[in-house]
Amino acid sequence: MFRRQFQALFNPNVLKCVQIQRFSVTFVKSHKIRGLPFEKVKAPKTEWYKRAETEFLAERSLIPEGYVGRWNHEDLTKLDPRIQKALSLRCASGREIRRARTFILMKHLQKQPFDTGSTPVQLACVSEKILNLRAHLIRNPKDNCRKRAMALLLSRRHKLMKRLYNEDFKLYEHCCKLLKLKCVLFSTPDSRNRSKSINLIGVDGDRCRFLIRQKMWWGRFRPRPIKLPSGKRIAYTRHPIESPPKDFNEPKKHPDRVSVSWPYGVDPRRVCGRYVIHNPTASGTGYIPVPILT
Repeated sequence: MFRRQFQALFNPNVLKCVQIQRFSVTFVKSHKIRGLPFEKVKAPKTEWYKRAETEFLAERSLIPEGYVGRWNHEDLTKLDPRIQKALSLRCASGREIRRARTFILMKHLQKQPFDTGSTPVQLACVSEKILNLRAHLIRNPKDNCRKRAMALLLSRRHKLMKRLYNEDFKLYEHCCKLLKLKCVLFSTPDSRNRSKSINLIGVDGDRCRFLIRQKMWWGRFRPRPIKLPSGKRIAYTRHPIESPPKDFNEPKKHPDRVSVSWPYGVDPRRVCGRYVIHNPTASGTGYIPVPILT
């Protein structure tokens, strides 16, 4: 029986009646016009930024008073003046000058004569390394290895500042003033009392939420495409760094106008420009972490 079915399947008369069906799908390409394309380029340095770099390099080129190593003037008083001059920082190499700057900062922040590992001393050493590396990157902007080293040093200084902020706030303020750092109030509350917590606008303790808000801010205030005289459209990867205005973070006069909601106008203090700008990092309702499970 199976043999008869197999022969009937391959019968020429049967194959003529079989119709082969083909199924084809058409893919239609649709192009959306989203405007003319633009090229992303690196933002040029403004004249103000170039002057700031020149002033920074001139400040770093100043040689401090003193001698190489840990020598003092009292240690070398009995030596020949020519030897004293040879041991001074005026005749020292760049490496010895950088080391002397570090020793000077350590002397101001040491808790005891041979203190080399306390948090203020570590903060001073890392800050000096960052300044030296910054001067090197200005002269050699294509040194990518040093750029990665700069990112590591900045992260390390951030952790040291946060640790010192939690340990001793008065000493933290003194270190920031001596090292010319911004006195950041970190959002690391040690209490669940909302009146004692720190606002989120400082450095946020919730890393995930901080990064989400940062990405949203970058997207909202990103550099917009511009058109060159040649007709080419470009967009800078970052905004050109410019000098902040003179009235930055200062009260400004607001024009008086009628409002449909209470208080139906502008506060007289804002009209005169005598209102108080509150510190966004002051104590207030802020981030409260989840309690640790024990």
